[in-house]
Amino acid sequence: MPELGRVLITGAGGFIGARIAEVLHCAGLADVRAGVRRWASAARIGRFPFEITLCDVTDPAQMRTAAAGVRSIVHCARTDNRDAVPAMRAVLEAAVAAGAERVVHFSSIAVYGDVTGEVDDTVPPGPTGRAYGDAKLETEAVCLEAAKRGLGVVVLRPSIVYGPFGDEWTGNYARQMARGAWMLPPEYCTGTANLVYVDDVVQAVIRALRTDRGLGAAYNINGPDRPTWWQYFTALNDALDLPPLAKRSTVAAQTAARAIQPVRSAAKLALRRFEGPVRTLAQRSSAAKALMKRAEAAIRQTPTIQDFELYRHKVSFISVRAQTLLGYVPAFSLADGVALSAAWLRHHHYIPERSAKA
Repeated sequence: MPELGRVLITGAGGFIGARIAEVLHCAGLADVRAGVRRWASAARIGRFPFEITLCDVTDPAQMRTAAAGVRSIVHCARTDNRDAVPAMRAVLEAAVAAGAERVVHFSSIAVYGDVTGEVDDTVPPGPTGRAYGDAKLETEAVCLEAAKRGLGVVVLRPSIVYGPFGDEWTGNYARQMARGAWMLPPEYCTGTANLVYVDDVVQAVIRALRTDRGLGAAYNINGPDRPTWWQYFTALNDALDLPPLAKRSTVAAQTAARAIQPVRSAAKLALRRFEGPVRTLAQRSSAAKALMKRAEAAIRQTPTIQDFELYRHKVSFISVRAQTLLGYVPAFSLADGVALSAAWLRHHHYIPERSAKA
């Protein structure tokens, strides 16, 4: 039996969950059971010979079945904000029923809200006034209650996780850069990019699974560098060997953000209420599918008003408790992480040949 025994990973079809599954398996650290909500999300991890099981964390019965016989659960499945607490309870109850020794829960630095300056993980966060941050705070509270009852719980608060297979903070930017569709002015990108490479997050998970101390606590997981967002964008663009980023005016960027907002809202509403019919329409009509792809591209490449706030926000999250109790020390500098990300992006053809300087 591997060192960590059998480990269930919820959300194993996602960016972070899949990487955790890959590393635990390839390093021989655990007998991986990869939990996915839909079989379709198992495409990336399907090439590995570990167990893949249906695991909808909002379904307590399915959660208990997926957790049977495991030593630990790494909970990184994403849910709607309204489902976050019931799902967390289902995970914890399944862990208890299985006799599991450890639950590692993924929270977020969003629990700190709009703080500025340096924030270490010994500082207790308060209400954020935002749905996502407050939902994460509630899940943390549920975890700490379970820890008081004797369950070995560790809460991780990753910052901005980037790297291969990461669309939100890596792939989406690369697409915009390659298309020459960059719309973020440098003036809006002076905030702190609290970037952590995905393999450093995996390191934190392994340490949380191994630790015998520091249980029942929450830990900031951040990278070693604190670039501005513009420094990150230009570093990624340069690593991809693309022409310099276009420097849009602030007026043009704000105008585009306001103009696309109704389209973005309508798309979210359509997917939330009519996901099945929308997917069917895309499958049956090539014209409809092409239109949807164009709309998606426009939405992805156009910043929101909230994006402007994020990219100007100056705050640094410090992993004091994680370093002291878990022994976490980030191993991937910004230069390392960007180089690895760029190599993956090129390999997966995010960057067409015609986009490169050469």
